Amino acid sequence: MTEISELHLVERVERNVARVLAQNAELREANAALAAENARLEALTTAQAAEMAQLRHQMDQLLLRKSVTEVSGGVRAAKLRINRLLKDIDRCIALMNK
Repeated sequence: MTEISELHLVERVERNVARVLAQNAELREANAALAAENARLEALTTAQAAEMAQLRHQMDQLLLRKSVTEVSGGVRAAKLRINRLLKDIDRCIALMNK
């Protein structure tokens, strides 16, 4: 190869290296931005999952409260029924332990 064509080849390689380095810098910045967005979304997901668990717990409590008050005979009848159910559970546990 001639000296001029070697110089053109070296210049072309230098331009390509500079272009690749610039693309690498851009991609690193984009990756950092995406990592930050990912962390933000993971925190949001965790917060929303905790809120959903709390709301489910509240809903369960409301449904239980509603079922207790709607039982025929009111709260007293519900307490008696719960006591009977607890005794049945205790009996089942005793039978399983035998």
